[in-house]
Amino acid sequence: MELIDDVDYNDMDSMLAKKIQQLMIFFSLLIPDMTNEEEQMLDESLIRTYHDFGITHDNSSLYEEAEANPPKMKRMPILGDLHKRLQENELTGRIATIVSRFVTGSAQSFNRQTNVDLSNKYIVLDLSELKGKLLPVGMMIALDYVWDNIKADRTKKKAILIDEIWQLIGASSNRQAAEFCLTIFKTIRGFGGAAIAATQDLSDFFSLDDGKYGRAIINNSKNKIILNLEPDEAEYVRETLKLTRTEIRSITRFERGEALIYSNNSKIPVVIKASKAEQEMITTDRAELEALLKQKQKQTHSDQNTYS
Repeated sequence: MELIDDVDYNDMDSMLAKKIQQLMIFFSLLIPDMTNEEEQMLDESLIRTYHDFGITHDNSSLYEEAEANPPKMKRMPILGDLHKRLQENELTGRIATIVSRFVTGSAQSFNRQTNVDLSNKYIVLDLSELKGKLLPVGMMIALDYVWDNIKADRTKKKAILIDEIWQLIGASSNRQAAEFCLTIFKTIRGFGGAAIAATQDLSDFFSLDDGKYGRAIINNSKNKIILNLEPDEAEYVRETLKLTRTEIRSITRFERGEALIYSNNSKIPVVIKASKAEQEMITTDRAELEALLKQKQKQTHSDQNTYS
């Protein structure tokens, strides 16, 4: 995980200070019980780690060749570089022990320079292999990286889809991470972008601070698409979306593909039908998957006979 990404920050305040703020969210998810003293020592260790690479609060220090087109940034520190600094101070010994999992342990794949190519039109950052506590941490890293790139160019249209967003705004997360997500939904239009949140777990979506962040994200979303909900789940959105009892009953009886679209105070029931290609890509139905497998095997056998 590279600790600063390749974005032009010339017109911003101290990018180092802003990046450290975002990194503190990462560490607050990783170490929920971090003390105030540990936070202060971690902050100082981060600043010293960047200083080792010649990077200070002066944004010009980010560049190796500022006059190049595009400007060439300096090599950035990774978690292993920070880990060395943490080990030097007995007050950050506990943090160093926890971070070691990401440096020499089972999650050491995080200890690398960022190598994601965002030049494609459509990019999926697949975090399905991350389990337990690593999932919200990985989501935060991915979201932080994408958000920096979204802010880099206001002239390009872009959209970010955050699947299972409850991981970052629910009970398993914290206020810092939830505020970060909310900031994206509040400000992304100013960067020429759109934010989309998806979740199947409304109880967790509204679980942090009595649902403060879940409601705020819904209120900052122009369009809402509501699929089938259980009765208790429907109650979570009834007041926020000002749904009638009739609409609540309809939502709890929706069949697959049926939805309620709420946009500009208009609520429209729709039926969403996938094309054959879309259905094959998204289906999780066992019978359909088995039929697709047999079809592919039959096609492969037919092709082999053709060329034999």
